[in-house]
Amino acid sequence: MKTISLVCALFTGALIFASCNSGTTTTAKTSADSPTMVKPDTASAMNAHDMGKMDDGLMGSMKSMMDKMGSMKMTGDPDIDFAGMMIEHHQGAIDMSEAEIKSGTDEKLKAMAQNIITKQKGEQNNLRDIVRNTKPMKMDMGQGNASNKLINEMMANMKAMEMSGNTDKDFIRMMISHHESAIKMAKSEIANGMNSSLKQMAKTMINDQTMEINNFKKLLPEIK
Repeated sequence: MKTISLVCALFTGALIFASCNSGTTTTAKTSADSPTMVKPDTASAMNAHDMGKMDDGLMGSMKSMMDKMGSMKMTGDPDIDFAGMMIEHHQGAIDMSEAEIKSGTDEKLKAMAQNIITKQKGEQNNLRDIVRNTKPMKMDMGQGNASNKLINEMMANMKAMEMSGNTDKDFIRMMISHHESAIKMAKSEIANGMNSSLKQMAKTMINDQTMEINNFKKLLPEIK
């Protein structure tokens, strides 16, 4: 079974949010009056042939997450956009963890996957509550061009990653990369966000996912 490493959109400076739809070139500009969606250029986007070579379960999880991110419209509010994008980012981890539980063989890894599902579903609920109860503050923070560059880098890294064909090993590599991107997103929220509840959640995410990355790295040599 071929598997894929999921890497979520990264953030720098003010919160940077984006998505990717294969074969589309878009230069996006954020304004206070018009929401923004950012898409990568065709040089870095994955084409149908690339997608077809991947494991259906993990590839389907990645594609679903990217599609949802691609359809989201940015409000310009760094807190609300962080929460909205993190909800979908978490869903990608949940879906991939469910695929590991279904197709993987290592019991320790399956237990870690189940823990990710439980924890991130709870965080999704908290993030949704914040989005529902917070009125966005529209700002022009120049996310568009920076997002385009970062997503192109993300897609290039995804295509360059070599899969082993071992579901457990590839799930670990995928989740390490996924968690690293979440940590960068959370750090940006701490630096640029204004919502105290979200900033505290971001700190918790950093601590939890750093620990999980370390546990994944320790477990990887044991996977046969």
